[in-house]
Parts: sequence; C-alpha cells; structure tokens
Amino acid sequence: MAKLVIGLVQTRDEAEAAAERIIDCGYTRQDVSLLMTDATRHRCFRVPDGTPPAHTFGAAIAMSAVVPDLEFVVAGPLAAVVASAVCARITGGLREILITAGVPKRWAERYETGVKQGRILVSVFAHSEREAGVLHRVLDDPDPDMYPVRPAIPGRPSSHTFI
Repeated sequence: MAKLVIGLVQTRDEAEAAAERIIDCGYTRQDVSLLMTDATRHRCFRVPDGTPPAHTFGAAIAMSAVVPDLEFVVAGPLAAVVASAVCARITGGLREILITAGVPKRWAERYETGVKQGRILVSVFAHSEREAGVLHRVLDDPDPDMYPVRPAIPGRPSSHTFI
C-alpha cells in the first residue's frame, strides 16, 4: 500500500521547491498533491489578469474547487482520498481525512492546524517504505523518530546524514 508523505510550506515558491525535490526522487508532477484553504489559494496562486498561471501547479490549482463543508482546496492524487472521505461522510474535517489515509493522529492534527493557519500541505504517495523515509527527509519532516538516520561519517552532526 502506498504511504502518504506530507510536508507543510508557507508560500507558492516553497511548494514549487518541494515539488521539484519530489520529482528529483523519481516522481512526476501528477504525483504531487497540494491542499490549502481557499484564502491561501487566492493569496499564493492568484493570477490577476486571468491568463493561465505559469507555475508548476497552475492548471491544477486554477481548476481546483473548494471542498464543500470543509473549506479547503485540493489538487492532485490526494483529491481522490478527500472525495472518498466526503462520500463516506467522514466528519471531523481534514484531521479525520488524514487519519483515514494512514497519517498518525498527532501529525494529522498538526497538518490540519497548519492548513487553517494559511500554510500549504504538499504530499505524495510513496511507493515503498524506503521511499517514504527519503521523501520525509526531502519534505523536511521534523519527526526524527519516524525514520531514523545513521551518520554518514562517525562524529559528524546529525545534519550530515543519509538514509
């Protein structure tokens, strides 16, 4: 089963950079999902003159719609998870949707809070546990207990590590 790997970013540029790092790991743009509030979409992805946006997620974000009753916008493969949850009448908002997708409760709460505060959730479904570990590091997930790393060179600080 594919594992959902998530990161939170502040701006469109940070979302673009996160997507490029995911693509560098062998995934495609179509594998990357974004989720945000409608207000964040207008703040970060607005195109003033109506021309198609030139950034990575331009078409997907431009065509995305606000999820009824949940007040957020989702683009990419995560949209299927959200649609399934809405059809199954899962209540409790984004937190419950993420929990049903396999995200631990404490992280689901963190991600929901981040989105409500105007951050952008960037996600990808990893093909394996190993790739999930790499993607967690790529997206700068601050949970060191989830995917422990070993030092590349003994005695070096943990910032110089590899999976």
